[in-house]
Amino acid sequence: MEVLLKDLRYGIRMLAKKPGFTAVAIIALALGIGANTAIFSVVDTVLLRPLPYDNPDALVWIYESNLPSDIKTEPASPPNYLDWKSQNQVFEDMTAFANSNSILSTGGEPERVPTGLVTASFFSVLKAQPALGRTFVPDEEKQGNHRVAILSHGLWQRRFGADPEIIDKTVILNGNPYVVVGVMQPGFKHPRPDLRKQPEIWMPIVLNPTSARRGDFLSVIARTKPGVTLEQARAEMNVIASGLEQQYPATNANWGVTLLSLHERFVGDVRLMLIILAGAVGFLLLIACANVANLLLTRAASRQKEIAIRVAMGANRARLVRQLLTESLLLALAGGALGSLLALWGVDAMIALNPGNIPRLQETGIDWRVLSFTFVVSVLTGVIFGLLPALQSSNPNLTSSLKEGDRGSTEGFRGRRLRGALVVAEVALSLVLLVGAGLMIKSFFVLQQVDPGFNAGQMVTMELSLPAAKYKDDTQILSFYDRLAEGVSGIQGVEKVALIDSLPMTDSASMIGFAIEGRPQAPDDPVMDAETYRVTPSYFETMNIPLVSGRLFTQFDKPDAPQALVVNETFARRFFPGEDALGKRITFGDPEAPDVRWVNIIGIVKDVRHMKLDIAPYPQMYRNYAQAVSRSLALMVRTSGDPMIHLPAIRSQIGELDKEQPLYNVRTMRQLVAASVARPGFNTLLFSIFAGVALILAAVGIYGVISYSVTQRTHEIGIRMALGARQRDVLKMVVGQGMLMALIGVGVGLVAAIGLARFISSLLFNVSSTDPLTYAGIALLFAGISLLACYIPARRATRVDPMIALRYE
Repeated sequence: MEVLLKDLRYGIRMLAKKPGFTAVAIIALALGIGANTAIFSVVDTVLLRPLPYDNPDALVWIYESNLPSDIKTEPASPPNYLDWKSQNQVFEDMTAFANSNSILSTGGEPERVPTGLVTASFFSVLKAQPALGRTFVPDEEKQGNHRVAILSHGLWQRRFGADPEIIDKTVILNGNPYVVVGVMQPGFKHPRPDLRKQPEIWMPIVLNPTSARRGDFLSVIARTKPGVTLEQARAEMNVIASGLEQQYPATNANWGVTLLSLHERFVGDVRLMLIILAGAVGFLLLIACANVANLLLTRAASRQKEIAIRVAMGANRARLVRQLLTESLLLALAGGALGSLLALWGVDAMIALNPGNIPRLQETGIDWRVLSFTFVVSVLTGVIFGLLPALQSSNPNLTSSLKEGDRGSTEGFRGRRLRGALVVAEVALSLVLLVGAGLMIKSFFVLQQVDPGFNAGQMVTMELSLPAAKYKDDTQILSFYDRLAEGVSGIQGVEKVALIDSLPMTDSASMIGFAIEGRPQAPDDPVMDAETYRVTPSYFETMNIPLVSGRLFTQFDKPDAPQALVVNETFARRFFPGEDALGKRITFGDPEAPDVRWVNIIGIVKDVRHMKLDIAPYPQMYRNYAQAVSRSLALMVRTSGDPMIHLPAIRSQIGELDKEQPLYNVRTMRQLVAASVARPGFNTLLFSIFAGVALILAAVGIYGVISYSVTQRTHEIGIRMALGARQRDVLKMVVGQGMLMALIGVGVGLVAAIGLARFISSLLFNVSSTDPLTYAGIALLFAGISLLACYIPARRATRVDPMIALRYE
């Protein structure tokens, strides 16, 4: 211990003597360690930390699937869910749920509250206990007994002042009285990771066992019995699905099940992104290590005479290696401490930039697990970047070291070769990151140039929903929305007004199957379905969606008129190839039923990327909202100027019609479009930051090597110039030395980038992972930066005065 303390004191003194060297080394390490710590914090929270449920490994998410139609994750219909629940032997219990919104009129102004509609087993499957009261019982799934509610802990505090007597009190939801039976624990999380807002109220869902078996809208979770594996559960559910297929061939042919662990459901679509980011920061740390190793080699070269004297006086190699590694570890631990502060800032920045669809990112923080990781990384980093310089420096050639030291050249050939190899490694690793960043930047640029099929400018959107207790029939619903559209249209500055049941760019749509008149479908035929939207006749004009053929909806397409349908071009091409879709008829029910209702295709419009910008248009059907009434619609208002300045007038208009009708999700259409590409933008930004830091570190590494080389070769350069060498010759010699290392690194990096780029191919949009322009551009950029890093010290070399360089000869 005494020897260790002596090494530490000596190492601190040596580092303090060179504050510039120490500061550069610590900052380089802090950037690498800080980036790794920040990304590990996210990886730990999202991928490694168990979900906040009791025994979460036993929880399974169950989908319907239709492989011939390439459908793998379809929600379940109530009849299929009820059959799964009653027939399986592998699950302790199973629950189904859906998500909605409710108008809460108790405890303050009317408020739109995210709502979970759940079966009675929901909380027991998750093994979640309430903070107050109880959870639902099976009898409350029945119509008439379902007017009960459970509050989230946050809503209980915010809306009801944490009233301890809230149990058995009545609250008004959607105009109906509900009895509060429970308040959930503050840490309870709803199990759907892709919700924009967590539910704040839960109500029982009443399922009809005789409803359509293709009415797919339920999320299903089950808890396996002890000892039952996921594969065993999957095998039994496949058997049940096969039985239902034989029992109900008209609706269940080709329909099976897909089972995922709940953890996989949470992280499935972000796992690859986080692994790639972890790899990127790993490369960044290696670059920082190479950079600091080069600094240590430079410093060791200046200490070669000191080390040679210590060896000559009897110091053994192990003692010298230990001393040099102690100094390396001091640097690494200091870099780790500063890196932890950078990581804390980085995590806060990532949470602030959260695109909203990375599960559990908001829970990320710096805890003991992360600090332990930082400590281990710091120690390993100290060993990695310190070992080679220590081994190199601790075995000097005494004669040559002392002889070279007499002339001020304190480094031999071995040191120069190792330093050059480290620069090549830095350049190669940096180029791999830059190529990845370049591909993602180009992909993001291409994505932003995609035409969504509509004009998103100068438009504000907001969502409304009319409670059934107040608006009991279709006539009242249509009257409200008609008067709303008319009133908002009269506001000065408003140009167009429309309504739709599912806004573009929100990754949501009603998928509805149908049958075509005169075209019977065999059980093995692919499923015919399409995104279906209910719109007002003004929708297409408001959104600037062009009509291709036929006509759009008019005021004559009333509820008692023939059912009309507008479809997009993809729908027409897929289901009516080589023929005109206009005039064709489809039905959403059984085409053989005696009371079948046919819907006429009256128009074809241009394709719209309704789900997201990076999702190609799917077959789409538009129905006139007067013929397919919906209580929940989104208001879309196009204005002549800034749409947000008209928001108070719009709110006032709604208040005149119904003062208890709250607005929610007020956003501009541009915000919706931007949100649809938020995750690719987030990925690109992080990757670009890491690549930019890597480029700076590599450039500093090249500059440091050439600068030090110029200093060490001052005597040689002086002799050359004394013998007649011109400044141009010296410039060419020094730049050539640096560019040779840089170009070798660029070549190695390009080969490595081609091999590794396939890992990010799934994150790219319409850009090849081997895009030649990106590779060439990055190579030229790196060559230019390297040339600049070489030129600055080379320029200094040309100013060497031969008389000063040879003064001591």
